[in-house]
Amino acid sequence: MKRENQKSRNSIFVLTILVSANYSTAFCQSSEHTCGAANVHNSALTYGQISDIDGNSYKTIVIDDKVWFAENLKVTRFQNGDAIPQVSDSNAWSALTGPGMCSYLNDTAFDCPYGKLYNHHVARDPRNPCPSGWRVPSLTDLYDLIFFLDPNANAQQPGNQPNTAGGQLKTAGLAYNQSPNFGATNSSGFSAIPNGGRNPQGQFSLSYDAAAGYWLSTEVGPGMGFFLELTYPQVWAVRNSYFSGYGVCIRCVTDLNTLNINETHIPTFNVYPNPAGEYIKINSDKLIIGKEYVISDFTGRQLLRGRILSEDMTVSIIELPSGMYFLSFPSSSLSASKIIKR
Repeated sequence: MKRENQKSRNSIFVLTILVSANYSTAFCQSSEHTCGAANVHNSALTYGQISDIDGNSYKTIVIDDKVWFAENLKVTRFQNGDAIPQVSDSNAWSALTGPGMCSYLNDTAFDCPYGKLYNHHVARDPRNPCPSGWRVPSLTDLYDLIFFLDPNANAQQPGNQPNTAGGQLKTAGLAYNQSPNFGATNSSGFSAIPNGGRNPQGQFSLSYDAAAGYWLSTEVGPGMGFFLELTYPQVWAVRNSYFSGYGVCIRCVTDLNTLNINETHIPTFNVYPNPAGEYIKINSDKLIIGKEYVISDFTGRQLLRGRILSEDMTVSIIELPSGMYFLSFPSSSLSASKIIKR
């Protein structure tokens, strides 16, 4: 578990990640969900984008050394193409001994932006509902997330309460959450929204604006699984558990692996166009891939941060006012580059 104080790094990583040639990537910087719903994401951050086997798109965000879905999964097939059974009837749901999914209230209108509800059999199925290169998070992934966002989180079992990680994970405001949505800032970019649920007897929760639940792949024991729970009146990220027949959402995760490069010469980079409009390109050699960059104003105030993930990377600066800025690499001895925003 990571307890070192890294709070300053947790919220403004820029991500575009190519996991497989079969999946697309893009840069996104707005509060809109990929399905068009407003006020879901943190518009101060720049998100990546990935597609699943069905062609659904999801925004993604880097948090520490992992890349997380910033939207709820709504795929209908496993990685190998096998269908995930869609089960509407409550009696059929309660009789499931294997994977099952549904929309909240069996109404696909809720899929935007809430995603599908899955039982724990889906979350731990070796066929994997996440895109190639991605996985359903484990209990270890959850603890890494909590302790990165709050190094002072309580490490004692059966959970990590109290902590402040939940507020950093929840979408801010009351567009999707009941009041008071305590402590919600979405500073991490995770953009958790409540999603309702379906109990093992097949009955749906009475509300869908009170709690967000995300399965982990880790089993508590036979017939039970762990999940992350985020609720409107708490700032905590709670590790909870319930029967495998429970229906909640899934977020996928992958590791942010950067190239193992032996620095044998001084790295170089350039920025264009400069002056720039809504975007800049950072052209660099392979020695810079994986390194963190910072865009600051003339006072030194950091406005954007991210990691270089390709040799010719596009970064949105659409939110920055016209003026002069500086691009630098804190972990290297490279000189800062001046950027003029028109």
